[in-house]
Amino acid sequence: MIIRGFIKEVGQTRDWTNKEGEQRQSVKLTLQVPYLTKDGQERNDELMGEINYGNPEFLEGLKRTQQAHEKCEMTVGFSLSDWKGKLIQNIRVYNVTKMI
Repeated sequence: MIIRGFIKEVGQTRDWTNKEGEQRQSVKLTLQVPYLTKDGQERNDELMGEINYGNPEFLEGLKRTQQAHEKCEMTVGFSLSDWKGKLIQNIRVYNVTKMI
């Protein structure tokens, strides 16, 4: 799904190892997605997701985009996982592109 909005917060990073034994890094993102209600008022939804990154420059670019409050187009995926009998919704951010 493609959404348009802002990066509200760049959270903590996480180092992990994939099934092939390769080291990976990801960071938590809080996304702010504006929308209009039926009566014309502007509201915002907040989504908390995670994006993988391969180099520190990408992470710094996300932080600069967040600080400048630049509008972005983000490709996100939603999935459900069962954890101890509870359904947990996971949001994965696959791509962040600044809008012109």
